[in-house]
Amino acid sequence: MVRELIRLIVVVSAAAALAGCSVLRGGPEPSPPPPPPPLQKITAVEARIPRRGELAPVVGQMQTYRIVPKDTLLDVARNAGLGFQEVKDANRYVDEWIPPAGEDVAVPTRWILPAAPLQGIVVNVPEMRMFMFPQHTTPGQHVPVRTWAIAIGADETPSPTGTFRITSKDKNPTWYVPDSIYRTMAKPRRVIPPGPNNPMGEYRIRLSKGLYSIHGTDTPWAIGRQTTHGCIRLYPEDIGELYDMVTPATSGTLVYEPVKLGMDGGQVYVEVHEDVYKRFPSLEREAFRLVRQARVESRVDPERLRQAVRDRRGVPTDITRDGGSPPPLRTEVPADAGGRRASSR
Repeated sequence: MVRELIRLIVVVSAAAALAGCSVLRGGPEPSPPPPPPPLQKITAVEARIPRRGELAPVVGQMQTYRIVPKDTLLDVARNAGLGFQEVKDANRYVDEWIPPAGEDVAVPTRWILPAAPLQGIVVNVPEMRMFMFPQHTTPGQHVPVRTWAIAIGADETPSPTGTFRITSKDKNPTWYVPDSIYRTMAKPRRVIPPGPNNPMGEYRIRLSKGLYSIHGTDTPWAIGRQTTHGCIRLYPEDIGELYDMVTPATSGTLVYEPVKLGMDGGQVYVEVHEDVYKRFPSLEREAFRLVRQARVESRVDPERLRQAVRDRRGVPTDITRDGGSPPPLRTEVPADAGGRRASSR
């Protein structure tokens, strides 16, 4: 009897080993999570023009990208057609230059449209983003919208606000350097001919606002940053599309809206960006002012709104009372391989 019992134990143990030790280890190893879908460059969306008293719509869709070795957030931004600051803000606690391989990062290709006349070109300066609508739209109408990341003016030379129209456009422009810029150049030059070293890139669209233009760039890494003397820059692959779409009849608006409110599926959303030119004493007060103005106080969770302002992720965040969980935000910087906290620079 003892021999039979020992033989039974041996057989059961061997079977468990052949089955991957499921009896001893509590089941098979979990499968690794599937990779996120391929990254999309989203520049074309559809939107409904809001009626009087309605909040702006939310367009696009959030994406996730899994970091591979040698990636930077700058690479993620360029591949998704986003500005560097957009991706950095959406992933504030990820090292932008050495993000850990295998890390899933947010790709913020979802936006609340600005609270402005949604006709022609609309630029939201602190968001560092341009939207292009049909020149004539009517409330309630569904229209195609194009959107691109931009670079804006530095603190010392901010981009303007207000309405404008296109006065002319040039392919392969020559840049006649204004005196104000000439005096600041490391290697002063009065005239810069067309070519790879021309800061205007291959296309220039002149605006009816002083010397300001919308143009390309010879430094694509500058998109999504404050790098210009007030002009608006687009990626080289985007400015050509805009150039073909506009005429001297095209008009537009430059607005300054670091806080935007929107509505999607009956839920109230807020999108908060940095106040790049420090024009608001308090973005929290501005956010609550917009909520009161829209008469949606009873639908908004005040703490969700405060948290969205504190986070400033630049992504539409649900602030509806009992509106579900807001997008997760890491609260600490991950440790690097040596156990140190990685710098977020």
